[in-house]
Amino acid sequence: MTFGTVLASIGIGLGVLLIFLAGFIVMKTVLYSPPQKKAGKKDFVKVDGKNVAERLGLAVQCKTVSYHEAEKVDTSTFLALHRLFQTLYPQVHAKLTRELVNDYSLLYTWEGKDPGLKPIMLTSHLDVVPADESPEGGWTHPPFTGEIADGYVWGRGTLDIKSGVIGVLEAVEYLLKQGFQPERTVYLGFGHDEEIGGEHGAKAIAELLDSRGVQLGSLLDEGGSVIDNYLPGIERQVAVIGISEKGYISLKLTVEMDGGHSSMPAEETAIGVLSRAVASLELNPMPPHLEVVEFLMSYLGSALPFGQRMLFANTWLFGGILKKKLSEANMLNATIRTTTAPTIFNAGVKDNVLPAKAEAVVNFRILPGDDLRSVYEMVLERINDERVKVTPYLGETLDGESGWDPSPVADTDSPYYLRLARLTKEAFPDALVAPYLVLGGTDARHYARVTRNALRFTPILMSKADVGTVHGVNERLSIDECSRMVGFYIAYIEEIANLSGELDVEPEPEPEMEAIEEDLIEVNPAQEPYAEMGNDELDTLDEAAEEESE
Repeated sequence: MTFGTVLASIGIGLGVLLIFLAGFIVMKTVLYSPPQKKAGKKDFVKVDGKNVAERLGLAVQCKTVSYHEAEKVDTSTFLALHRLFQTLYPQVHAKLTRELVNDYSLLYTWEGKDPGLKPIMLTSHLDVVPADESPEGGWTHPPFTGEIADGYVWGRGTLDIKSGVIGVLEAVEYLLKQGFQPERTVYLGFGHDEEIGGEHGAKAIAELLDSRGVQLGSLLDEGGSVIDNYLPGIERQVAVIGISEKGYISLKLTVEMDGGHSSMPAEETAIGVLSRAVASLELNPMPPHLEVVEFLMSYLGSALPFGQRMLFANTWLFGGILKKKLSEANMLNATIRTTTAPTIFNAGVKDNVLPAKAEAVVNFRILPGDDLRSVYEMVLERINDERVKVTPYLGETLDGESGWDPSPVADTDSPYYLRLARLTKEAFPDALVAPYLVLGGTDARHYARVTRNALRFTPILMSKADVGTVHGVNERLSIDECSRMVGFYIAYIEEIANLSGELDVEPEPEPEMEAIEEDLIEVNPAQEPYAEMGNDELDTLDEAAEEESE
């Protein structure tokens, strides 16, 4: 056999291999993410959206702003909101048991016919973030007047998330007037401090239920909605149902060095050292992982153009390209990695004085697969400077006030998820429905102790512009969506509260991950007290320092 013949044979073999490879890629793309079935037609209760919008507007007028600084919170506004509910929803307050939790959160109990069935719960929160009320704030209508104009109700909380509170109460009031009584007990839980972590609201409600031995079949909270043009390449409405949420940690970086006069600066200053530390974290983010976005696209991929669909169907080949492309969009970048966000920087008091101390706060939203410990270790590794002290922003341990790990993942094969998804398709027939990872934080994470099916969805249609008003300017909800939201909650309660008890049988839980080691991380001594995690009996910093000195 001549050399030319050998080369020809090799060429033919490579050609056949390439044809086979191309065919395999095309086949995987064609079979990837079958089109979603259309839902059947369902007649939802027609609700007067304007009346709902007016009542939501009254709730907006109660300026229930939450702050980390307790002295800044006007607690009278929460009590005013409680009184408003009693006036607007007399049936709810006559026939449900109402409890105050930590003075300002509300827990309602609607007893079911069959106490042997697992209860369900609907939650939302009463508090809102601050809003700039000045003429320069940019609001078309003042943020706390709840005005009805141009087909919308305007104001802080119309999307996040007094609308959810009003929507649920409207639905229960309607059902009570119709004589409906659920088979399962229904709990309504409205925390008063979700915007600052939910420690005294939802967490306290969950602890109360747990102390009573309550185990919920499911819980429905905020977290997802229906969004127009949600993802690049998908020119359709997408309804996303949150089945988990990212973890959270804020770390404080502190540098203390000799100060002095700016006319004689040292080679390195506190601000310079701290700036390099922050820059290093931004320039070297946590690595990307495609598992979450692959899961999302397994539901939505059929709507993608063929080229994009091919990338997701063949991540084994195109994973690197995909990671690079997804990293270019803020939302998608947040879906594939633990994010790094410097949020506070403090140093200096005068233009000609070198500060002896500089501080920065960096916030991380933790992707499932990472955890508090791995993020903390990453920070130390990337900074690699013993002069930069890294501590929790709040509290004394990583898993305290400043942070928590990603929440457990709800089962998308459970009857609770499947029925919620079907109702969503029926209410929004033009939308694709998919489970997703909530990028922010909700009260739902606190209820992990009492349910394995914490779902996060608000039944309203939003544009991308609407999404930008959450915690922003000109937050508003359309009158049409007020109507659809209440109709959805009515249907949801009617169906989920009457599910057969046979559906409460759940598979055995998978073995939990091994407990995180309690040994201190091998880092410089200044960091060690913060390295212990997952232990409720962690020593305070002072005690840790005493142990080191011994």
